[in-house]
Amino acid sequence: KDKSRGTMPIQLSGNILRGGLIEVPFGLSLRNIIEDFGGGSSTKKEIKAVQVGGPLGAYWPKKLMDTIYDYESIDQKGGILGHGGIVIFDENTLISKQAKFAFEFCSIESCGKCTPCRIGSTRGVETMEKIINLENVETNISIIKDLCEVMQQGSLCALGGLTPLPVLSAFKYFPEEFSCP
Repeated sequence: KDKSRGTMPIQLSGNILRGGLIEVPFGLSLRNIIEDFGGGSSTKKEIKAVQVGGPLGAYWPKKLMDTIYDYESIDQKGGILGHGGIVIFDENTLISKQAKFAFEFCSIESCGKCTPCRIGSTRGVETMEKIINLENVETNISIIKDLCEVMQQGSLCALGGLTPLPVLSAFKYFPEEFSCP
């Protein structure tokens, strides 16, 4: 039945009371990991989002914190385990700025070999900035979605191909941050 066996090293960070490196068996929920091992929010504010899988992982709302931490469950919800990072964001975090960060991360880390990653990430930063500043929001969201498709389909490696994951999850789970005024 369960294919994920053994343990996984996880780096807990962000707005977490006890951040650091832990090793847990597969099968625990994200909530167990965050509350029991990490001690919950370090700011005592509500947890708004959890990014699972590192800087290219999806941003998930707290309603998904009961997801089981294993390859199958995370994949079923459209996420990745990645390198085992779990970042916690409290209610003061702007997920729109985190989506912009995904593009920034890609633009810095890109080797420059393929155009979708090299140019796409740079255009993504610029366009997300326009969205955050409420400039032609609907048009720019459409541009970002098209850009994400090009990056997913045309990038030569996982960096460019996965950068859209956090961006599109931010649109999906936190649409209120991308609404027109």
